[in-house]
Amino acid sequence: MQSFGSERLAALCQAVGFDGRDTQTVRHTFERMCGPWGKQDIGKIPAWRSDITDDHTPFELSLAMEGGQPEVRFLLEAQGEPTTLRSSWEAALALNERLHRELGVALERFEQVKELFEPVDARARFGLWHAVCVAPGGAPTFKVYLNPSAGGPEGAEERVRRAFERLGCAEAWRFLSTVAMRRGSLDQPLYFSLDLSERRAARIKVYLAHREASAEDIESVLSRAPEYVPGEARGFCQALQKGVGRFRGARPTLTCLAFTSDEPRRPSSITLHFPIRCYAANDAEALQRIRPLLDAESRALLERSVKALARRPLEDGVGLIQWVSMRRQGGGRRTTFYLATEAYGGAQP
Repeated sequence: MQSFGSERLAALCQAVGFDGRDTQTVRHTFERMCGPWGKQDIGKIPAWRSDITDDHTPFELSLAMEGGQPEVRFLLEAQGEPTTLRSSWEAALALNERLHRELGVALERFEQVKELFEPVDARARFGLWHAVCVAPGGAPTFKVYLNPSAGGPEGAEERVRRAFERLGCAEAWRFLSTVAMRRGSLDQPLYFSLDLSERRAARIKVYLAHREASAEDIESVLSRAPEYVPGEARGFCQALQKGVGRFRGARPTLTCLAFTSDEPRRPSSITLHFPIRCYAANDAEALQRIRPLLDAESRALLERSVKALARRPLEDGVGLIQWVSMRRQGGGRRTTFYLATEAYGGAQP
């Protein structure tokens, strides 16, 4: 499994023009994080139904672009033996300790909220995921994703509220509950994320699932972003959906609100995540809808990346391109594409 993921990452790095050193950094980091479970054969069916990808591969690749500059990232779920919700949580904690010991990755904020997110409810689909980002010439940066429904979905909001309090950002929850979650049970926290960093600008992020949302609902949340461009979120959603109705796909449209301890009263950024694979007949159609949203350089980067990762004609399945996201920062627009390796095959169109 480790070698398969490492080879897929190498293909992505080469497609976006990473040099040999940066490619090796990405591959070495991925292999380091796989640990003992990565030596398992992929097999014909997944050992654990990981919720990271639709075919349950326990890792996902992504490509972030801003002004034609690429950043390669990956998200993975550590696996226990045998793999269960509990053993995966314990394997992820062991990975945390290894990252701290070997790379000096900061765990202080994670330790403050760990107890809140320990998965104890059988309905929880995951406990702890790890993500890595690598820009050309840069060192890897690390994030973790925790499950607000770890103790049951009915306690998700209270769990997030208490986590913000423990991290000294109680004002963030007030913003979330009164501004970003105004539709009651239709707006729910799905992921809670922390940058594993000691910097004051390190982010605390909450991903909100907006079920049965319209483009206007999403626009109203994005309108509270510091660099909001009126109508941009609405147009982004409608271009990808190819319509103006409510989003009723199997995966809800998400927004991600990032807060820092410097300014906990309002988000430092808001990202829109659109589940393109729920609204396109196949990946060729998904790519066709995405193209007009990108500048020529970014479009070429994405097309090379998709071509490098695809192991089938794009018309023969859907889900290689899973999510498309965008946010405004620093005067520009950052667009990210979440790409499945399809270790266990893609969905039929």
